[in-house]
Amino acid sequence: MDGVTPLFVLGMGRSGTTNALRVLNTHPEIMLDGEISLSILSKLMALLEAADRSFEKNEARNDGWLARKSEYIYSSFGHLAKAGPGRPRKRSRARFLGHKSPQLENLFDQYEAQFATVGAAPRYVYCARNAFDCWTSYKTMPWNPYKSVGAFLNHYAASYAALDRMLERAPGRVSVMNLDALIASRDPIAFYRATLFEPLGLNLPARSIEAIADIHSAKERTSAARDLDAAERAAIENHPAVRERHAAMFAPHLRRETA
Repeated sequence: MDGVTPLFVLGMGRSGTTNALRVLNTHPEIMLDGEISLSILSKLMALLEAADRSFEKNEARNDGWLARKSEYIYSSFGHLAKAGPGRPRKRSRARFLGHKSPQLENLFDQYEAQFATVGAAPRYVYCARNAFDCWTSYKTMPWNPYKSVGAFLNHYAASYAALDRMLERAPGRVSVMNLDALIASRDPIAFYRATLFEPLGLNLPARSIEAIADIHSAKERTSAARDLDAAERAAIENHPAVRERHAAMFAPHLRRETA
């Protein structure tokens, strides 16, 4: 699929990945499918690797596989997404195709390798949020996978370590959408433009601006000051990697200091 760039929204869960997906999809040249389970994506990557090994034994068949591989991958994303494929007409015109999946950074190497075989260099939007608000948001979810704040912090720190590695290995292809910076911004449209669209070389048409304004005005803002007991707050404050990340990325944007 000539002229199409893979684009993925990822990052720790409860950090604004759904909001980023909706905002990006307001643009006429972006068509991202919704969330796909990480376990399903792991199996898809393994299937692609197996197909590569099988087809590479025959040059002619391998050339045919590589010619149709991109279409197979993008079609698979649509069918595997929880909400199913996006709009077909928009998909056929889009310059950027992909999906969103929290913690997809764990499959960064596999995504890089698979798209390299078809001559594509993916772009990534990593969604970031301070650990206090992130943990508070997880706690409100009936499906919260973490039994304790300690388990959450281990995954949180690992996710940001993966971000650092992505920034090093894919320079110029990773954008960070800091949810705390967005909330603190006096001009959210300008923030989205600079953070999400300009790195992709895209201007914002008027209809996209109107749609983004509607999305932003409907977005609920919550505070992490509630629902954190002293032990949870202390665990977050005293985690070395999380404390350093908070000071560097989030504290400058918070109206109240959470750490």
